Amino acid sequence: MASFYIKDTYLYIDFRWRGVRCQEATRLADTTENRAKVRRDIRQIDGEIAAGTFEYLRWFPHGRKAALFAPTESNGPPLYREYVERWLADKTARLGAGTAYDWQRIVESRLIPAFGGHLVSEIDMEAVEGFIAVLKRGEAATAPVPDTTNRRKHPRAPQKLSNRRVNIIVKVLRQSLDRAVAKGWLKDNPARNIDLLREDKPEIEPFSLGEVQTFVSEGLDDDQDRRYFRVAFFTGLRPGEEIGLQWDDIDWRRRTIRVRRSVSRFGKGPTKTIESKRDVEMLPIVEQALRAQRAVKQLQSPWVFANRDGGPLDITNLRERVWRPAIRRAKLRTRTLYQTRHTFATLMLEAGESPGWVAKQLGHTNAEMVYRRYHKFIPNLRGRDGAHAARWLADEGL
Repeated sequence: MASFYIKDTYLYIDFRWRGVRCQEATRLADTTENRAKVRRDIRQIDGEIAAGTFEYLRWFPHGRKAALFAPTESNGPPLYREYVERWLADKTARLGAGTAYDWQRIVESRLIPAFGGHLVSEIDMEAVEGFIAVLKRGEAATAPVPDTTNRRKHPRAPQKLSNRRVNIIVKVLRQSLDRAVAKGWLKDNPARNIDLLREDKPEIEPFSLGEVQTFVSEGLDDDQDRRYFRVAFFTGLRPGEEIGLQWDDIDWRRRTIRVRRSVSRFGKGPTKTIESKRDVEMLPIVEQALRAQRAVKQLQSPWVFANRDGGPLDITNLRERVWRPAIRRAKLRTRTLYQTRHTFATLMLEAGESPGWVAKQLGHTNAEMVYRRYHKFIPNLRGRDGAHAARWLADEGL
């Protein structure tokens, strides 16, 4: 989103286009009338950027980035920096807010420093393999988080990346170079000719039922927090899905919760996948928690779990100010907030619930992922196969 700021009593417009931050002078003095004019211009710029019709040189023919955004006269391969900025600008409209933010960070902090000064046609397998090696050794410093303010940016120290993170970066590089192949600047995509690194399976560290009880009773000291986490542990909702619940999503007659959205630090958005949009059955403990929450909160906000201002909870505050302190107070092993979802799955499977039902509650298309991810928590898959049959045959004298 574009904004404006004041410098030496003059108004400046601050916005981001094609992955590049632009700070442009308006040559207008800071007056009430001029502020109103700049606000109108900002709305127009935001609209054109969203519609894909924005032309930098039409708005700022003598702007600071005029040379960067000038049309190229040659049809030859451009520098990767220019190429990837345009590619990302085109791609962003089809990405979720969180993914767009992450890709922007990857492009600005990883890909441009590594390949920005090279022609697209010069990027080969050797360059990509060297890039991956640098990431794994931790020799490339992480750039600061991009923003549109004047706050100082402090680069982080170099750090080794996990195989999963390296693979995510390589996948962005792959997609960025596909267009270069289509334009004939590359014979084939060098990043697609390199195998991805082997990734470790995500760690599943669920709570036992006793630990859930300890966490809720001894770790939490606020009744709303207790209600929130009872719902979290016994529905399998992702944190963003639970934060995104509104009262209209609760069907008291059918005792179901309609999962229709997710809320992240980037705001309200769709669920993670199409299958994640689902109806979740309420266990009695969940219904009790939601009825208790309704008794004290429903008239204050459309959100089931609202902040003090009536808006949805902030997931960072929830994690840092509620979850982690509660883990310490309860003297439990440190875990991520997402483990509430894994805890639901494992507790239900250990209780003997059908993997198909668990998959439906979690929003999976079928039980395959449940078997693959939680197999060691399914009683009949933990070395007790045939036990019931043996007892039955014994009872029959066989």
